[in-house]
Amino acid sequence: MMRNDFITGWLKLPNELKVHVFGFLSLSDVVSFCQVSLPFRAFALRRLRHRLTLLIEPYELPLYTLLLILDRTNTVISGSLALELVHPTGIIPNNLDLYCPNQEADAICSFLFTKGYVPVPDHPIYPLIIDDVPGRNCIEAVRTLRHTAKGAIIHVVVSDSSSPLAPVFSVHSTFMMNFISANAIYSCYPSLTEQGIGVRNVTDKMVQVQPRRQQDQEKYIRRGFVYVEGCPPLSDTAPHVVGETCLHRTRAITDPLTAVLPFDMFRSSASFWPKTEWRMGCQFRLSAQEVVTAETLIEVYCDGTDNWMHGNNLGRVSLAERAILSTLHMM
Repeated sequence: MMRNDFITGWLKLPNELKVHVFGFLSLSDVVSFCQVSLPFRAFALRRLRHRLTLLIEPYELPLYTLLLILDRTNTVISGSLALELVHPTGIIPNNLDLYCPNQEADAICSFLFTKGYVPVPDHPIYPLIIDDVPGRNCIEAVRTLRHTAKGAIIHVVVSDSSSPLAPVFSVHSTFMMNFISANAIYSCYPSLTEQGIGVRNVTDKMVQVQPRRQQDQEKYIRRGFVYVEGCPPLSDTAPHVVGETCLHRTRAITDPLTAVLPFDMFRSSASFWPKTEWRMGCQFRLSAQEVVTAETLIEVYCDGTDNWMHGNNLGRVSLAERAILSTLHMM
């Protein structure tokens, strides 16, 4: 009955009000709206594509052209622009962040050169900080380009993997784990993100301070985001409830927690190649006194049976930690 009342009420609204309402909907709300009927899905997709068109307008890249190059280079849009798309706040992103596989960096930069962008020299400031080390947090390099006429800035974040998602899952907070591919819009921690809540992502237990990550976290705190603690340390003696704030759970973009809106109106889900899974930085209780930290791990499945692990200090998960992790049951 409530569903029918909603449909009847929505159809009676003037188009101007429908458009206005959609400007405030989060990605999860839009996905739920799409499930009403095919015409509702068509309307939702038009509004989300329009929202994305407005967000990329300063960069002189038509949406069709941008989606085409994302498809050809297996690149994704992430960062503050993707966050604004899945969780509208009215904040205009300062730049466009494109995350590409390590073998596609030259191709996407060459494309941007044809659209009026020129490289911005990146002069290192010494002494180098830990954030600038190539390969740190799965980032091989960051190339900055500026539009000669508009002054718009695009960052091409080059992954150290064949998957552009490895750096996305190594970012400082869960509310930044959103991205736009050529085929869909994804939010990996939707219920937290849409409340303006995030969990910090521990990617390096050997380095206590990563200045750029701290600056980014402080920037989003000023924008109204708040941090909560993730789940307690995992042990083999205490029960552990698995939810969206569980840091120990191995996640994938096709799991039930991820909010996905395919651009194809006849599809309700969308995967991404190569298959990429991640587990957040988390803690294990080995004994009553000893609590250890395990860093973020990202696994990329390539052709055949090959798969590659990515992280800052691979191989530091002990056998005891692995044994405790194996006791975690998906709930």
